[in-house]
Amino acid sequence: MSFLLVALPMVTWAAAVNKGIQGSAHDFSRAAWNASHDLCSTCHQGHTQSGSDIPALWGHAISTANFTAYDSPTFKAGTHVPSGVSLACLSCHDGTIAINQRVGGVEGGQPVFINPASQIGPDLHNSHPVSFIYDSNLAAADGRLENPTAYRIGGAKNKLTVSAAPVPLNWSGTSLMSQTIDEALLFNHKLECASCHDVHKLQGSAPSSEALLRVDGTDSTGRSDLLCRTCHIK
Repeated sequence: MSFLLVALPMVTWAAAVNKGIQGSAHDFSRAAWNASHDLCSTCHQGHTQSGSDIPALWGHAISTANFTAYDSPTFKAGTHVPSGVSLACLSCHDGTIAINQRVGGVEGGQPVFINPASQIGPDLHNSHPVSFIYDSNLAAADGRLENPTAYRIGGAKNKLTVSAAPVPLNWSGTSLMSQTIDEALLFNHKLECASCHDVHKLQGSAPSSEALLRVDGTDSTGRSDLLCRTCHIK
């Protein structure tokens, strides 16, 4: 079978757009295979959904790859496999399912696969774990994680000698500020791909991030790695 490889981001025509999916790496509305030039239907369908546990009217084909999950002696969350919104992300990013593979078939006739540089699976053993329950029990067992139901985004990191909050200076009043990690970043108490990456480029500081990160930039002390330090005590 012949196929094409595409790089992300694909679209440069709306580079001036800072917020929202239009013009972002997930905007395929002007792709040659997208005959309708629709902005949303690559992933979502109002009818004839995939029937999976992925929410939001998911209409893209779903990966059935045999994933190799992250594991290490210090990882306390136990067995986990991609599910829910993480499986949605991996249904393009694992490289086994075409970007234009919808529930009803391949749009445009020829499958278009993600560029290998943007492929992160199905071998995930070097990637941050996803689809595991992150709760107060895990935080206590790990010893170096914030309690996700107690720590509020923007709050001081009181367990550190450097207590500056791991949020950018321009975050005052944003939708994620003052919410707990569980409220703002988790999905049914699970950490997923979309806990860190805002696929619709709408929340947090993602509009300034090429990787669609929810948290990016430097804090008031000039320290970076803000996304990691939101949950990790570093």
